[in-house]
Amino acid sequence: MRHFLISLIAATTCATVLSACNDNNAPKNTPAATAAPTLNDATSAKAAETARQEVIANAREKADKSTPLASYQPLDSGNQLMYSYLALAGLPIDYREIAAKVSVDYARSNDEFQKSDLLKALQPRIDAAVSAAKGNRYFKLVLNSPVDKYDFDKKGFPLNSSVWESGSYRYFNDNSNYHLSFTNGDGFHYLSNVPEDAARQIESLRSVYNGLDLVVYCFAQGADPASRTVKAEIVKIAVVDRKGNVLAQQ
Repeated sequence: MRHFLISLIAATTCATVLSACNDNNAPKNTPAATAAPTLNDATSAKAAETARQEVIANAREKADKSTPLASYQPLDSGNQLMYSYLALAGLPIDYREIAAKVSVDYARSNDEFQKSDLLKALQPRIDAAVSAAKGNRYFKLVLNSPVDKYDFDKKGFPLNSSVWESGSYRYFNDNSNYHLSFTNGDGFHYLSNVPEDAARQIESLRSVYNGLDLVVYCFAQGADPASRTVKAEIVKIAVVDRKGNVLAQQ
């Protein structure tokens, strides 16, 4: 009897060992746990997005730098920006919406026959304005309070953040539905390499309210329908006094 119990225990132990061995050889088609994202993955994603943005930037039409500055048209109206957007976006024009922006009579009228007659008269004017905007893509925009205090480390003046800050845009109060943003603003954080005499003059005028303007010469490259934004390339910037004298530029 004792010999039988010893044999039974031995057999049970062996079966347990064999069972454990069989578990280690389980089928290998069990789904593996998803690996946590690594720093390399994040870096690769960032690099891919950077590359995508570079492709988009390179695909944009570039300004002709030989275009005389005198031929840049003043940009000072939201309706002007609207026509530029319509010319660049290439989308069907909503004449009723545009008419309400350019005609007080149309916007205020509640008489549908009157509105219909006004729209028939306005439509050719709208088409002509959009057509003209297609051929006028060089603008100059005047900004007040253009620079911050002189930075001795950078040897220049920090520029208005609306020029270079990512995601920033400008608009006009007469039609705030359309915006302007710059595609190469990151290269214009500072007005740099300003001669000392000019820097002293700019700093002196900067301390006086409304003493300076920043003129941004830009080229309308394209339009973003998602935000009704005209995308523009900065060609040149100039700091001028109230008489229009250029004190520094780049």
